[in-house]
Amino acid sequence: MKDIHWIFVFASILITPFLPALLKARCPGCSKRKLQSLDTFKVESDAEASGFTYTALYRCGNCGEYFKKVKSGAMEGSSQEEHDHLKASTVN
Repeated sequence: MKDIHWIFVFASILITPFLPALLKARCPGCSKRKLQSLDTFKVESDAEASGFTYTALYRCGNCGEYFKKVKSGAMEGSSQEEHDHLKASTVN
């Protein structure tokens, strides 16, 4: 009972290499952990008091679909054309 904390220490050391794979985001389309972050842009927004918002762009390495996430909201479906449009409308 006295040495049980060493079991937790040992377990935490063993699980550390696997954490990045377990914490990686899942693709909403195919549910695989193959999402690749493409870029994050600062885009103009009338809804925000500051006048801009951040949009993150993703692509699934498994199914090839594109996604975007505005701020920390839910992922929405997207396309390559929309990604190009967001790149063009970036605020400096």
